[in-house]
Parts: sequence; structure tokens; C-alpha cells
Amino acid sequence: MPYPAKAIANEFLGLARNEGKSLTQMQLQKLAYFAYGWYLAITGKRLVDERVEAWEWGPVIPSIYKAFKRFGSSPITEPAAEVMFREGKVGFFPVRIQSDNPSEDALALQIIKRVWDIYGKYSGSALSNMTHAPDSPWTRTPNREIKGTDIDDSLIMQYFRNLASKHEQPA
Repeated sequence: MPYPAKAIANEFLGLARNEGKSLTQMQLQKLAYFAYGWYLAITGKRLVDERVEAWEWGPVIPSIYKAFKRFGSSPITEPAAEVMFREGKVGFFPVRIQSDNPSEDALALQIIKRVWDIYGKYSGSALSNMTHAPDSPWTRTPNREIKGTDIDDSLIMQYFRNLASKHEQPA
């Protein structure tokens, strides 16, 4: 079951906060994209419930952009929240990874943590450069100069499976 993209973003924000770090919109976008790619390569399933789009600075998940655009290029200081009924109350609550399948949730969280461990140390521009690598899904997407163009999941899956088979991560 794909998760709300904002839940994935919130997981990365929590991991950063736990280490006394902050994330910018660009870092968050690229980390979410890498989590999406690795999850797709490992499970054959989509991590988020929307498409990844090709934008000027690389892959973007639109709902993450909308949720955090008010921060511009500054550090994000609060998680994405939605109006929900929880604990007997209606209010704004952070979006979390939670489904009817605890083992699937655990795998998603494990992959997100591993992506954080590998890529969390990089700046937004360094992460963006990784998404622009030769033969990357973003680079291979036709009409990527047109905002809103989807990056095909088969390109993403193939790219990350190739990375795994080479036992390497982009610089």
C-alpha cells in the first residue's frame, strides 16, 4: 500500500531532528525520491501514493513541495500535518506511516532509515547533482523541461536495481 508522501517527508524530518540537523525543501525532496527508488527496486511497489515528476532541479514529489514551499530554501521547522480525527479529537496531526500491514510499515521505515544513513549527510545541491547523473531516470525522462512530466516507475526501478547490483551508491 503506498503511503502519503508527506508521511515519508515527516520520517526524514524526524530522523534529522533526532540528530540535531535540519533539512531544506531540496534535501527533503531528494531524500524522499531516493527512498521511493530504493523501495521500488526492493519491493516492486510504489512507496508513495503519487507520481514522481521531473522538474528543473530533478525529481519532485508535488505534495511534498506544496506542504513545505512556505519554507523556501530555509530549513523546514515543522512536519506536514493534516486535519484528522485522532485520540478522540479533531485537529492538525503530523502525517505518519501507518497502515493495516505492520510488516510493510516496518520495511518502509527500515528503507527510509537506510536512505537517511547513506544520503542524509549531503546538501540539497549535492543530492540534486546525484539525480542528474548520466542515465538517471530524470536524465532519461523525455519532455522533462515540461513541468508536471512524470518520471516512469520502470526507469526508477531499473536505475536503483542497477545501483544495487553494482554495490554502489552515487557519490
